[in-house]
Amino acid sequence: MAVAFRFPSVLAPRETGTRTPLSVVPQSERRYVRVFTTIAVIVVAMGLVVALRAHMANQQMKIDSLNYDISRARLHFDTLRAERAALQSPEKLIANARDMGMVPSVTTRIIDIPAAVAAEVAATVGKVDSDVASAQESQLDEFGRLKVAVVGAP
Repeated sequence: MAVAFRFPSVLAPRETGTRTPLSVVPQSERRYVRVFTTIAVIVVAMGLVVALRAHMANQQMKIDSLNYDISRARLHFDTLRAERAALQSPEKLIANARDMGMVPSVTTRIIDIPAAVAAEVAATVGKVDSDVASAQESQLDEFGRLKVAVVGAP
């Protein structure tokens, strides 16, 4: 517990002179200005809060609209994907082929193409297939076959 001591020797002695009489001063008008300013600041702050909430609600409506558009686009994409799958199904392709007059083949036949015919086609087209090019013959043999096929002279 603290105790405060007042030493009269440290304190300045009071003047015993005459004091001016106290008087009541009329209150200034500054209090009304302060109250009006405070109310104005509060009203402006509330207006800003309302404007901010209105802006946020507007942005949320735009986001909801975009989400709806995205979900509609995804649904349309899924519909188109299902339609494409239906159009590419073997049953649909077979039905379309029948409608165009195509018939399925009964048997499959593999025909061997003679090397001379393949060489002639390769010389005509200018493209050599890998199975023709990888034959065991020399380049001179191939040249001789091609010359006979193209020019007609040995």
